[in-house]
Amino acid sequence: MKIQSTVSTHLNREKARPVSTSSLIAKVASVYVLFYYTQSNALTWTLNPFLQGQEIYSDNINLAQSGQEKSAFVTAVNPGVLINGQSPRSTLNLNYRMQNLYNAGGDGNLTTNNQLQSSSQNIFIQNKLFLNTNSSISQQNINNNRIGADNINGSANRANVYNFSLSPYWTPRFANYANGNVRVNINSVATSGGNDSNSQSNNATNTLSDSVNLSETLGLSSGSYFQRVNWNVTFNNSENQRINSPNVSFQNTNAMVSTSINQKFSVFAQGGYSNNNYQTTSQSNSNDFYYTFGGQWRPSQRYSVAVGAGNNSYITVYVSPFQRLQWTVTYSNNAVGTNFGQYSGGNGGGNSGSNWTTALNYTTRRSTWSITHINTTTTSQQILSQNQILSNQNSFNNTDQNVDLLTNPNLNDEVIVTKRWNLSASFATGKSTFSANAYEQTYDYQNSGDSQKMIGVSGTWNWMFANKTSAYFTPQWQKIDSQGLSNNSNYYTLAIGVNSAITSRLSGILDFRHISQTSGQNTGAFIQENGFSNDYQENRATATLTMRF
Repeated sequence: MKIQSTVSTHLNREKARPVSTSSLIAKVASVYVLFYYTQSNALTWTLNPFLQGQEIYSDNINLAQSGQEKSAFVTAVNPGVLINGQSPRSTLNLNYRMQNLYNAGGDGNLTTNNQLQSSSQNIFIQNKLFLNTNSSISQQNINNNRIGADNINGSANRANVYNFSLSPYWTPRFANYANGNVRVNINSVATSGGNDSNSQSNNATNTLSDSVNLSETLGLSSGSYFQRVNWNVTFNNSENQRINSPNVSFQNTNAMVSTSINQKFSVFAQGGYSNNNYQTTSQSNSNDFYYTFGGQWRPSQRYSVAVGAGNNSYITVYVSPFQRLQWTVTYSNNAVGTNFGQYSGGNGGGNSGSNWTTALNYTTRRSTWSITHINTTTTSQQILSQNQILSNQNSFNNTDQNVDLLTNPNLNDEVIVTKRWNLSASFATGKSTFSANAYEQTYDYQNSGDSQKMIGVSGTWNWMFANKTSAYFTPQWQKIDSQGLSNNSNYYTLAIGVNSAITSRLSGILDFRHISQTSGQNTGAFIQENGFSNDYQENRATATLTMRF
């Protein structure tokens, strides 16, 4: 059943009913009601409710070590709704599912999990004043001691994560002299749970603080009046306010001016001040003034070289020998800023030390290839706020495996420096699509000095062997090498299944998968102290039917 309705201006006089659910859903609903019901333009809604039923069999429901396995059937009944709103001034996408599990973890109880992913983009004043919102409710692993743990196995190693963000921004124009950008982002991240008395877990306490992140961005850049000289001034400030730990703040001020010598060559000068505050034992942060002087040579749209020298210096090379290939490489050596922060030429300071970034993209008629290397300085709360839980807004077959991200680090209240290499490729034929991904990701914890390196590969083959019916095969492997931590592990999973659109409203999935993890936490002393090991194997079969109404 597809319901469309037009909200007219007479609804402005209606009062919104109070929402008696969780505080996060109340926040989301209040924003939508206040905005959408006061719009002068008509808003078209598309409402797609659905009901999902699953029967799951696991031969190791608690992910126990060899000899202690327990098999169980888990029944899931998951009602949900997809909502899309569209008007000339606003868009809304909301995907909600209420996951009801009977016998999750083999405990014989009924467990309910709320899962939400929503976003909206709104225009209050055309080309000037905007408002974006994002929110999610999910269950995620808060450490990677048991990578394969999910809601079906119980709540061990997992916590409810509530995320809500509100971002108004203003883009004023000052005649033809300057263009402005003023943005405020308020983001709250809260977690609860993370321990199940009926399940074995090495996470008896959830040490991740609830937090509110407040960030401001102020920018002013030259307008069309300036023909040969371009300039910009930016100020970025972000403060992560935590309940149980010291606050973390990142702040950067930058100014740049550039001018063209001729059509191929330009010069620039930039400077600013970096002021960051967080606990660290690795001296990864240097607060001070920075400066860079340099130029860019661009003989054509396909090639360019930019070089900057100073206490923060860099070189960026861009090549695109033909339309299907683009490649950008940046090397920076900075004395001021946070260590290994993300950097691109012309954006000023923000990352001290030597650093490489690269992005290569190549496409053919049937394939896509990419290589990337990025570096960021972030927090666990920021990682959780960026995770997409139900990423496909139009999917009615969301399974529990969509809820967790394999490469999440151990989440705590430290600042985390991340470095990631990623190689991906995809290829399509008439009836089959192939994709592969290889990655290396390193997390350096700035207060404890611990680090984790994750190396992994994954692939997918999807074969449309009949009308509206496809088969898939997905292998995945990951190795975690932890320094200063005890949870080294090797993890792999093999999944094979069939996905079929039975009717226009009814679809089904049969999924079989094998999961195996060997861990460094399997010594006799660890088992004696904690009563369990993180070594396990699980075979699981899942039958899913989803009905759209």
